Amino acid sequence: MMLVGAVSGTVLRHMTQILPICVALGVVSRRPEWGAYAALPLFLFWTLIVVLIWLFLLGFSRIADGQYTVVEVVSTFLMVIFAGVGAVRSLQLGRALPTVPRVLMFLLFAAMQLGAMRLSFLSSIANR
Repeated sequence: MMLVGAVSGTVLRHMTQILPICVALGVVSRRPEWGAYAALPLFLFWTLIVVLIWLFLLGFSRIADGQYTVVEVVSTFLMVIFAGVGAVRSLQLGRALPTVPRVLMFLLFAAMQLGAMRLSFLSSIANR
């Protein structure tokens, strides 16, 4: 993500977008079973973003419109591979956690990622 920010000149925007990932890494390092369900919605969210980018590049959607460099397009392939592996691993790692904490962690981090994405589109952040 930071490579894309550097290439596109939007480092602050991309730093904002990955804040939930950094928090999830902290949770995973301290409580892996909790962190697994903190990370899962992030993997799913970024997989959805990649799919939207591909749909735009293939001419099927205008949701993720924009100008994508070769570096950005290549990074989408890496993102979807890592997100897929991470999602599967999260499901395995978080099995021991009871259902209610799983759902709460999932919803909390899904909300954090959506909030970070929204925040990254504010004019004071978007082009920095």
